[in-house]
Amino acid sequence: MRRRMPRPRGRSPWRRSCTRRADSRGRAMLDRRQSRLTGPLVATRGSWNVSLGLFLEVIACSIALVGLIQGGGWWFALVGTSALLLVLSAALRSVGVRAWAALIVDVVVFGLLIQLVYVPRQAVLGLIPTRESVHGIGLLFQEAAFAIQSQHTPAEPLPELIFFVVVFGGALTILLDLIAVVLRIPAVTAVVVGGVLIVPAILQPSGLSLIALGGAAAAWLVLLAADGRLRFGSRGASTVALSVGASATLIALIIAATAPGFVEQGRVAPAGPVSVGDTVNPLVDLGADLRRPTPVDVLQYTTASTTPEYLQLTTLDDIRGTDWAHTPGHITPLAGGTGITGTPGLTTDLGGSAHTVTTKISVQNLRTSWVPAPYPARKVAGLQAQSNFQDNDLTIFAPGGVLSGQHYTTTSLDLEPTPAQIASAASLGGEDLSAVRSDLELPRDVPSIITDTANEIAAGAASPNEFDIALAIQQYFQSSINDFTYSTDSPDTVDGASLAVIAKFLQVREGYCVHFASAMAVLARVLGIPSRIAIGYLPGTPVGAKGKQVTYQVDSSDLHAWPQLYFPGVGWLNFEPTVSRGAAPSYTLATTPDGSPTSSPQQTTSASAAPTPTLSPRALPNEQAATSTNAVAARNGVQLELGILILLAVLAAPGLARLIRRRGRLTRLREEGALPDVAWAEIRDTAQDLGFAASPTETPRAFAERLRSDWHPDAAHRRDLDDILAQVELTEFGPPRPWGRYFELADKTVSVTAAMRASRHWTTRLIATVAPRSLLTAIGDRGRAAVRASTYDRRL
Repeated sequence: MRRRMPRPRGRSPWRRSCTRRADSRGRAMLDRRQSRLTGPLVATRGSWNVSLGLFLEVIACSIALVGLIQGGGWWFALVGTSALLLVLSAALRSVGVRAWAALIVDVVVFGLLIQLVYVPRQAVLGLIPTRESVHGIGLLFQEAAFAIQSQHTPAEPLPELIFFVVVFGGALTILLDLIAVVLRIPAVTAVVVGGVLIVPAILQPSGLSLIALGGAAAAWLVLLAADGRLRFGSRGASTVALSVGASATLIALIIAATAPGFVEQGRVAPAGPVSVGDTVNPLVDLGADLRRPTPVDVLQYTTASTTPEYLQLTTLDDIRGTDWAHTPGHITPLAGGTGITGTPGLTTDLGGSAHTVTTKISVQNLRTSWVPAPYPARKVAGLQAQSNFQDNDLTIFAPGGVLSGQHYTTTSLDLEPTPAQIASAASLGGEDLSAVRSDLELPRDVPSIITDTANEIAAGAASPNEFDIALAIQQYFQSSINDFTYSTDSPDTVDGASLAVIAKFLQVREGYCVHFASAMAVLARVLGIPSRIAIGYLPGTPVGAKGKQVTYQVDSSDLHAWPQLYFPGVGWLNFEPTVSRGAAPSYTLATTPDGSPTSSPQQTTSASAAPTPTLSPRALPNEQAATSTNAVAARNGVQLELGILILLAVLAAPGLARLIRRRGRLTRLREEGALPDVAWAEIRDTAQDLGFAASPTETPRAFAERLRSDWHPDAAHRRDLDDILAQVELTEFGPPRPWGRYFELADKTVSVTAAMRASRHWTTRLIATVAPRSLLTAIGDRGRAAVRASTYDRRL
């Protein structure tokens, strides 16, 4: 009797046939998917939606920049350039052009467009670049850089500035297209957009608005949804990524809107050399430097003067436009230490009230063409560069714009006229005022609050004498009754000292030195007293003494503005209306019966706190101002750090979600002995994150064969992969085994995934960690694993 051979263990022929058919169908679907991923990117509805998402990101960035440039022409130039490039690349892809080739065409067209619009005469036929056209574009970049440095916000829409905006828009669009379409990592575009949004957050007077931030977040989510639909053809495919991204964005917006102390941050000067006078409006430079998170040392000076002096840079006297400007005077060279002849307006013998002071100045970190010196200077010696002075305000300037490292000596007059000497000077009507007539001019439409305030002050002055009126104006700001407070925040959200800003300052009664000085200067002009604004530095902090010589340290927080008023025979005199900053000059203080000046509230406190009379005049006011500035800087630093943390949290959300999913799978394998599907899902997701092609539609065996051919594992890791595959196929196609536990698969899964990561370049590993692609895959495998797990539990 023939003995029947036992049937081989394993699957039946029918099951093997089913497996082969399933493998064949899986390979066919994989081929179609691979053709879709690596072949020409067909411009389906999802592809056009990707371009739409990129366009929305550019629009969000452009909205954040609104307010930096005047008008709307620059916005249409930026958005129009972006739309042209995105439509062109999408159209090329729609006819079968590969994504990278379409991007190259975009770059070429963008370059030709720049040639045609901005340097057509230097290019051949207006399109083909030449050496002259390239040089012309380089000059445009230089002019644009100068325009950016020399203007305050909002800047004038100069042609070179519009050129820079167009180049910026095109470069941003091409970069986003490269990341999202060619490299297929659209989530990383959030890094680029976040970097662009940092610029308006720093430069905008009102900071980055929540509308711009929310718009950028919404555009990013649209891009993720469009990319998921393009890859997998269904809306549910990108559910995980969209859920994580939407949640992180919502949390960031809620924190930004409700967190205590987290407000929109305006312009803050970056760390680096102190720069004054490099822009059209130096008052904007002054406000930005006062908001530096950390003060920067500017200079040291040594003097024997008993009253440390303000160091003047220049003056602003022209307010016929929208803001104050400097009127250049006659320029005279200062060759070989030549003296400065004459002091504007000083024609009266002050009877010994003016004496000569020598000051030795060492500049540490200052970029400006204006040379800081006490006013009025009589002589400057030791400057390395050729220096000049202007006769109208004795502004001393040295071409080159960099004073750092220079040491020079100034000789100046210390004017200390008594109120009686000033009052006895020639009346305004008895002297030719043609030289200062422009210092009385005002724009036509002066706000009523300015004129009403001026008339109120004049009515309360001790006498109709111009000097008594000037004292009344200063006292108006210094008096505690009127409750003016010092703050580095602009009262009108815009740095500067236009009449509109001054009117707002008189209403809210809060601002910094620019607003106090400009308000007093305008009030004086309304009442018929010539005035101007001086810009320079407070005396600083004493840091050493040797005999009668005292050394002072001046930093960026000492940058200051104060008014100067003109009186016949005496000339230009300093006043100090700013509360808690500096100290009022002695001639503006009330006198005792013996004629000596009494102390103002500031000076009384300073004198009582100072260790020696020599160091007392300005020590405590500077400390108070520094404390206020440091408090504001600390608050601004916390706000900036919180914003950076929120941005990092949003960017880290995808990687964190992927890490949580991996930890959960390994925990289920180690502690519960979960089904092999869990281990296989982790291997497949890791492979996809690392750039190995993986599809949820192919069979495990087909995926394993292709992974081995692409990865080339060693014998040990190949054996671990085969063991996991065998367990997956056994549970998928074999008989039910309710008693099975698979604890050993955890270590094998860790071994296989670690080897896969080690085989890839570090940049690929970084992208896999920060922007895991597996979050965009369909969640069908996870659902099937959950169903299998629930069935397994019911069998138990």
